[in-house]
Amino acid sequence: MRVRDPRSRSRTHPAKPGASGHRAPRELVAAIIGAEAGTGIGLLVLGSTALAPLGLAALGAAIGAGGVYIRNTLVRRWLRAQLRAAR
Repeated sequence: MRVRDPRSRSRTHPAKPGASGHRAPRELVAAIIGAEAGTGIGLLVLGSTALAPLGLAALGAAIGAGGVYIRNTLVRRWLRAQLRAAR
């Protein structure tokens, strides 16, 4: 007999992780992590300078999201090239 997850409202489908069951885009997660890292570095290194932590947070968010986007693009290109070569 199959035991139902108590968090699930449906008897046929078990509960999914997360509130809505959907994952956040990787670029968004990277932007949030980059902003947090930029804020931390800005507070530690340039804490006495006005608006420096805010500027580094924006820079960190841009670098984080851009880095993930570029990495995913390069991986897709590499994978396509490998699949074409295998034909």
